[in-house]
Amino acid sequence: MWIFSIIYHQNTEYPKMLAHERHQQILTLLGERGTVRTIDLAEELQVTDETIRRDLQSLADDQLLTRIHGGASNASGRPKLQSFIERSNTNIESKQAIARAAVEMIHPGQTYAFDSSTTAVALVHTLPDLPFRVVTNALAVIDHVTRLEEVELISTGGRFHSKTNTFVGGDSINTLRRHHIHTAFISSIGFETERGASEGYEQQATFKERLVQFSEIIVLLIDSSKFNVSSEYYFAETGRISRIITDSGIKPSIADEIRGMGIKLTIAE
Repeated sequence: MWIFSIIYHQNTEYPKMLAHERHQQILTLLGERGTVRTIDLAEELQVTDETIRRDLQSLADDQLLTRIHGGASNASGRPKLQSFIERSNTNIESKQAIARAAVEMIHPGQTYAFDSSTTAVALVHTLPDLPFRVVTNALAVIDHVTRLEEVELISTGGRFHSKTNTFVGGDSINTLRRHHIHTAFISSIGFETERGASEGYEQQATFKERLVQFSEIIVLLIDSSKFNVSSEYYFAETGRISRIITDSGIKPSIADEIRGMGIKLTIAE
């Protein structure tokens, strides 16, 4: 028994992923965030800080990332701009759970705005066919809402950006000015409790900033992986966000902090 106890305590770490699986996950997170912290990776991947440091050094040796103090960075230090299709294939179950919770906010006679996020599109796919108005710059939202007979659709227009499947530019923002938007459903690459929501594509951030400005209620739809993550362009301060809907993976400490800021928090199961 005494020998077994020694062997057991020498192997206290039981990683859920093999090294190559962790490496791929680290590179995926790096593409989404631009930079990653050792302490965050260790918690998310459920291994020790030392394991993550070895992983980062191995990836750095293969010239797949750059080591920085406390973590790692990709070549630019900025998130990779993912296409709409790439984003559609991530965190699918969380997005669907968030959509099911958010659709309860939809009622006849109101005007709702939807951004081009795949989480907002998941919500749009659950919309009831009732007499309300939808304002959007997202091609995927337009494509689905045209199938609903009772819903009035307003496309913002603008210049089409093929990678994000959105319409951007001055024309799209001018359309927002002309409408009384009751609730805007938006998402982001990251959310920090100090600075708010951020995006990686400047024109999308500008559109969302104006959408926040022209809407009464701002509902942020984000899965739990986006908390304490920042991107290049901030578009919504925490004080402007009315409600956050996320999945059950949110840390209790973050949930308490959000509620303490006066933001209504819904955790979708």
